[in-house]
Amino acid sequence: MMRAKLSDTSFTSRAISAIAIALFLVSLPGCGLTGNSSSPSHDTETLPASPEAVAVENSQAQQPSTDKDEDKVLKCEQLVRNPPGIEEIRRTPQLGIESREIRVERTADSYRWVVYRSRGSAPDGWRSQNGLDKLHFNPALQFLLPDKDPQFLAYAPSVAETPQDSEQMMSIADNFGPKVGTFEWNGKHYTYTASKHLPCFPEPEE
Repeated sequence: MMRAKLSDTSFTSRAISAIAIALFLVSLPGCGLTGNSSSPSHDTETLPASPEAVAVENSQAQQPSTDKDEDKVLKCEQLVRNPPGIEEIRRTPQLGIESREIRVERTADSYRWVVYRSRGSAPDGWRSQNGLDKLHFNPALQFLLPDKDPQFLAYAPSVAETPQDSEQMMSIADNFGPKVGTFEWNGKHYTYTASKHLPCFPEPEE
């Protein structure tokens, strides 16, 4: 009799334990014993565009003639992060060289190119360059200026020593074209290229 009661009690305990385990499994995510399980989602989450990318797209939207594609936006965004050195150069009537620095500037919701007026330059930013022979330009800048039309010269280190150097070199190749020559400044070697127009954003206003 005692053995029968123990057997009944043991059976009841095992039944209760089995029910409890079953309820626990049903409550776990993905365990669809009842057929109402939720399968994990494989949808790709779209990340919001960075403020720089939005400003680049706004800049291109203001230029009807600019190609508007994702690859172009990425290249212009890279140009904003680490712009190379940029100088506008022109030939004087005396066959000398003048230059002025060009920088990219963030406006309220876009970007634009502006003239940076350094100390000693004219009000419009131009400055005579009388020591170019010390920079060992090869070829000489005079060969890039067959007429009086100015050109934009973009330059970056010849050998990348930092990630910033690498991005500057890629920005020149992607946005300005292949290198034209080399020069030396403060013991460091640079490559440069020349273009009649600035990429991505509106050019400086005179």
